[in-house]
Amino acid sequence: MIDRILRDREQRYYEILSLITEYNMPVICGKINYPGNDKNTIEAKKAFQILKQILIEKFSNNIVYSKTLSGDDGSSILIVADMESLESKKIAITLELTHPLGRIFDIDVYFGDGESIGRENLGMEPRKCVLCGENARVCMRAGRHSLQEVVDKVNKMIRGCM
Repeated sequence: MIDRILRDREQRYYEILSLITEYNMPVICGKINYPGNDKNTIEAKKAFQILKQILIEKFSNNIVYSKTLSGDDGSSILIVADMESLESKKIAITLELTHPLGRIFDIDVYFGDGESIGRENLGMEPRKCVLCGENARVCMRAGRHSLQEVVDKVNKMIRGCM
């Protein structure tokens, strides 16, 4: 399963590079940070539909092209936006910080040679753990929480928005 997830991520990245080349504009990629190997649960699909709707609304005046992808890594939406890449990322981060599901929204902005703008590029703190509020990457690498604890918490967050 992990090989198929990694393959999907690689294919999505090549699609992003192709769109950057074709349009010479930033590409916004929205997906759900869903724990575990099953990225296509009912909850993950519902959260993605919420994210997709929000992204289309937020960028509606600037969308040149959009495409929804699905596979073993879950669903994602790619939006070519006729706007400055940093402005796109600021909108994305605002959504991640203010929406009830923002902690599981993964909205990246790619530009140029396929570089992405990270939170650190804007002087922001890294993403926080959904369980304890510490740096999510540190928690994940240290194995501070079981996969089931994280899945249960994420599913509870999603069900709260259904």
